Amino acid sequence: EGHGRLPLEVALMTLVNSAPACPNVLQLLEWFDHHRCYTMILERPVPCQDLQSFCEENGYLDESLAKKVLLQLISALKHCESRGVLHRDVKPEKLLISTESHDIKLLDFGCGDLLKDSAYKYFA
Repeated sequence: EGHGRLPLEVALMTLVNSAPACPNVLQLLEWFDHHRCYTMILERPVPCQDLQSFCEENGYLDESLAKKVLLQLISALKHCESRGVLHRDVKPEKLLISTESHDIKLLDFGCGDLLKDSAYKYFA
């Protein structure tokens, strides 16, 4: 018996993940509604770590890697915008980076919202 409402984070990820999906946004594979909470089953690229940890272990990103990461992040954010979704909490901890290919995935839409024309009054 669930709470009957689609959680906003699930709704936002469903919008962003609908075809054609963006390779730089983490995929929501499935979700389950429990009585007082919900569980999301998410894609997990292997091997990977969040960008914050990657930078702490490797010191810094050289210019070419920083460019690659930023171009992928821009692609992810443009994709979200095209689906009417605002992430609202982009930071290194919210990006997974493949330790082999250096491809990134934007994750965690828990602070996100639908894009709107009016001012946002509440901030993440």
